[in-house]
Amino acid sequence: MGRDGVQGLVSVVVASYNHAEFLVRRMESLLDQTYVPMEILVIDDCSTDRSVEVLRRYGSQPRVKLVLRERNGGWVAVSNQGIEMATGEYILLANCDDACDPRMIERLVGSISQEPNIGVSFCRSTMIDDKDRILGDDFEVRERGFRTRCAADTKIGRDEMNRFLLHSCVIPNLSAALIRRRCFEVVGGLSDEYRACSDWEFFFRVASQFDFAYVAEPLNRFRHHPTTIRSAMKGRATLEEFLRLLLGRIGAIDLTALERLRYRVHAMYLWSIHLLSPRLQGLKDFPFHAKKVLSLDPASFFLLLPALMWRVVIVGGKFVASLLPQRTRMSENV
Repeated sequence: MGRDGVQGLVSVVVASYNHAEFLVRRMESLLDQTYVPMEILVIDDCSTDRSVEVLRRYGSQPRVKLVLRERNGGWVAVSNQGIEMATGEYILLANCDDACDPRMIERLVGSISQEPNIGVSFCRSTMIDDKDRILGDDFEVRERGFRTRCAADTKIGRDEMNRFLLHSCVIPNLSAALIRRRCFEVVGGLSDEYRACSDWEFFFRVASQFDFAYVAEPLNRFRHHPTTIRSAMKGRATLEEFLRLLLGRIGAIDLTALERLRYRVHAMYLWSIHLLSPRLQGLKDFPFHAKKVLSLDPASFFLLLPALMWRVVIVGGKFVASLLPQRTRMSENV
């Protein structure tokens, strides 16, 4: 095996922890893939529920390798362990609570293999809840520029991808992303300095060296429920990671003065959402986040007030819009 892994082989890494109720759906959706050259590395991180019992059912499958850790290490450590174990040219970090269309890996391989400098191929995701009910489509909540640019399958250059990532994590679910092994060789693995944003931070590093490919079909099923990492983390900690990541990247990426202003305001807008959150928790956290912003990028702090005003206008507009149908119905009844 060379530095780039076994040619054409996809290594799927499943980091398992206390999601027994979703594991059958996860494993079956991987075993049903139409793409054949594939190994599935399942690493259980000391689950305390029935996860190991469920996973042992798949231990006899020739493409499945089950690893049971003796000590809990967390999602980032387990994912990096799987990356080290992987032998394929491509790696898919498949979250243990998600699922996918049988054609997903085949489509992603076809997209990433078009050019050697494409480091990541990712697809749209259908968002589902813990009962498999559809909540929406991640594409629909993207910024207008991304939706216009990625309405069909396309290649996204590294500079353009950096700008999309400065607005939001346009790959909101690692289960939807096929990553060329060489990316990990060049930029390293997932960082343990982040919990909620480790994938987002990794994609920024990849975008400094590689292009991306987008498959416009929703082939991944991204599950939302109360025990995901981002759901479990408190707002204060999650926002701190957002600010640390975005303000750090704004300073590292070659941007025009206008672009730098735009992305600073956007970062402050994310802070304003937390500030205006219910129960005044955002106001209680203000000294903590203010200190963080001032240490990272003092110029951004002075853009908080315009961002707050922008947030108030948007919330106020939505409130007024929610009243309009009621008024219309009332006028019709008079």
